[in-house]
Amino acid sequence: MERFRRVMSGCLSPKQTDTLQKVLTSITKQPWFDDSEHSRDILAERLAILIKMGIENAAHLQTVGVSWAVSDFVRNGARTGRVKPANNGRGIERLSITG
Repeated sequence: MERFRRVMSGCLSPKQTDTLQKVLTSITKQPWFDDSEHSRDILAERLAILIKMGIENAAHLQTVGVSWAVSDFVRNGARTGRVKPANNGRGIERLSITG
């Protein structure tokens, strides 16, 4: 988590940090997410860049974050409902960010 701390230290306001943490928590708690330190840190860094660019809407950040997570950070053997030759029809659960 050292990388995560570097991303957050001094670069984001407390409100931005809170939004980032809520979005990360909602994504990383999903059963399909590869919950390794590396995956969490990379996703946090990517989302922090968007926040620094001015995208602070939690729903938008979550949509982008889920897209990146499904593309890059799916736990081995996890089923995400992505279109594959052997699609099992199971979809990604709707995530909620509590306030």
